[in-house]
Amino acid sequence: METGILIRWGMPRQGREKEALALFRKNNEFFRSLVTDGKLSYCEPFMLASGDAEVEAGFFILKGEVTHVFELLENQEFRELMAKGSVLTEHFRFDMLAVGESIKRSLGEYERALGTVKV
Repeated sequence: METGILIRWGMPRQGREKEALALFRKNNEFFRSLVTDGKLSYCEPFMLASGDAEVEAGFFILKGEVTHVFELLENQEFRELMAKGSVLTEHFRFDMLAVGESIKRSLGEYERALGTVKV
């Protein structure tokens, strides 16, 4: 079963613009190498063309088998890249995603929970 990660960031912190751009490139290279190595099945960066760029300027979506994604969360290079993102950009965060079959599973669990609640 696959799962995903959503990594979001806002504008670079003032005076850190060049470092933030270099970090974006390094992240992109690192995540693409994981796809090439079969550790992820999908990686795509996105830049927002509208909205409040201070809060959210762009994001990465990563997908892979659950075991590989959880291994990634413990990967030292990944952890250092995430830490650096929080230092260099505003509103940096990453979230786990339900994708593919996980969505059906989550909806089924929600539906079963609804059946146990009295209205």
